[in-house]
Amino acid sequence: MTIPDDEARPAPRWPHPLVVSAAAQGSQVRVLRRRLAAWLGGDHLDGDAVDDVVSAASEALENCCDHAYGAAPGAGTMTLSAHRLPGDDDALEVDVVDDGRWRSAPTDPGRRGRGLAMMRALVDDVTVEAGPGGTRIRLVHHGRGADARP
Repeated sequence: MTIPDDEARPAPRWPHPLVVSAAAQGSQVRVLRRRLAAWLGGDHLDGDAVDDVVSAASEALENCCDHAYGAAPGAGTMTLSAHRLPGDDDALEVDVVDDGRWRSAPTDPGRRGRGLAMMRALVDDVTVEAGPGGTRIRLVHHGRGADARP
């Protein structure tokens, strides 16, 4: 099921949680990326942080499209959720979840296979939880608070 960039329905704004799902198709990555960027809009994060978080989430979404459903891309759903973390006004967590199957990286990825490294370079913490029901990639940006990285 695709939830389009629907102007008729008000989109949640920071700090209210964002949850949006779409078919795991490359064309839908752009829709979810725009929804996340709009949710992050405002003055609670600097522009570079917004760009980094959106880029990391976009890579996670692309991974859903490219890897989670094997020879049947678009056969499943990807869900992006984001929420503010308690205790720091600009710390946040973004989860990208699919209901496909985790596939280990090939021995020789060629020009591909750098998505997780890129995500780790863009946000403070990346975790991957894979199981029979799908995969969750959790991206954390700590913000400028006491626990933020220098």
